[in-house]
Amino acid sequence: MHYIFYYPDEMRAKSLSCYGNEVVKTPNFDRLAREGVLFENNYTQHPVCLASRCALMTGWYPHVQGFRTLQYYMQPWHPNFLRYIKEAGYQIHLYGKNHVFCDDVWKELIEFESDVDPHSGIQNDKKNAGMRFACDDYTMLDDPYPDDALEYIPDTIHINNAVQAIREYKEGDKPLFIFLPTFYPHAPYRITEQYHNMYDPADTPVLPPDLQGKPEFQALIRKYRELGDTDEQVFRKIHAVYLGMCSYCDMLLGRVLDALDETGLASDTTVVVSSDHGDWAGDYGLVEKWPSGMDDDLTKVPLLIRSPGCKAGHRVSELTETFDIFPTICDLEGIEIRHDQFGHSLKDQLNGAPGDPERVVYCEGGYDTREPHAFEGTNKFNMFMKEKTIYYPKMQQQIHSPESVARCVMSRDSRYKLTVRSSGENELYDMQTDPDELHNLYGNPDYQDLINKLQLRTLTWMVHTSDVVPWENHK
Repeated sequence: MHYIFYYPDEMRAKSLSCYGNEVVKTPNFDRLAREGVLFENNYTQHPVCLASRCALMTGWYPHVQGFRTLQYYMQPWHPNFLRYIKEAGYQIHLYGKNHVFCDDVWKELIEFESDVDPHSGIQNDKKNAGMRFACDDYTMLDDPYPDDALEYIPDTIHINNAVQAIREYKEGDKPLFIFLPTFYPHAPYRITEQYHNMYDPADTPVLPPDLQGKPEFQALIRKYRELGDTDEQVFRKIHAVYLGMCSYCDMLLGRVLDALDETGLASDTTVVVSSDHGDWAGDYGLVEKWPSGMDDDLTKVPLLIRSPGCKAGHRVSELTETFDIFPTICDLEGIEIRHDQFGHSLKDQLNGAPGDPERVVYCEGGYDTREPHAFEGTNKFNMFMKEKTIYYPKMQQQIHSPESVARCVMSRDSRYKLTVRSSGENELYDMQTDPDELHNLYGNPDYQDLINKLQLRTLTWMVHTSDVVPWENHK
């Protein structure tokens, strides 16, 4: 069996129509939901790119090996699910954004890769379709590209390369494993005019009238990004452009699905869709994400799997985690997992079974003041230390208000979400009655017994997963 793993960066679940969004048009994601299995409540292990991807590839929570920063890439000695896939006889293709493997691991695993850096920009007929770091303000809302730049956007080129690989596959070749970690819909909010203007800002939700119950670090983000006096219409336009970026990602997915259909490979290919984390996209008067932000906008991401013989249209309401993906693939292929990891196989759910109603999922984030090398405001990111660059406010906030990016752990069960931070800015939400997470119950004495129970559960989980012992004998 072949595998296509489509992994858009910064795509939250609530912005796809198959997850209930009534504004956005994402027909190809909808098609996968009809033909495959949709996991309604899937959570990432970290709200920032690299850390989330390391969890995906190892099956480890971020604290197990310190995969919590934008600077610590996977090394050759770390267990790696893609290594299992390659050892099982697959040809590994990666077209898109690496942001997980160091150079040595990349050279070991990736046989076929796109030669387009998604951050570099592309010059072709004077059409610049790459990411721009300079900005006029800090909203991360940028002017659109012209429509004729569509085919020069790096993600478009990546997908076209993947489509070519599908079309060039010949019977007798090694089976395909194509990993497609695209850049979009990652901020800044910029796409071609067609998608930039696809949705009316008036159709996006209004901002909540009262944000007083949210953590102080959110107010600091608004302060450092100079968002406090920003008109609500700007945030609604940001939301509308983000939805347009999601529709662009849907179009790219359609190209892949069409190629599978036209080559006859669809009947022998599993297609997986997920994302590393989400994006505020203007909600709460915020943009992008934050390393210790645990809102569902950032932590709840799509998970769709269409596999030959799966129960079409099945929806799993029980909780899952993104790092369940590779244990599921290994289970489907009979690949032995030879290291200690924490993901669960979802093979039974692909066949129509419900999930585990008692499951608790976890997400981690943030940095400790004792580890200045972990913060994003370091020399590694000196390109953003100048004013009027898109991440300058983030760098300044982390340097001057380090407690606002404190270490945290979020636990979520079928009803409650608890977030504990080393700074003391803790949160508790009843996700049944308050799905928008606007009423923090943490300081409410009526919930103290529940808080104590949930905090003990989190401590027990931390003890249970605090480290791993290698399976190999070391003498």
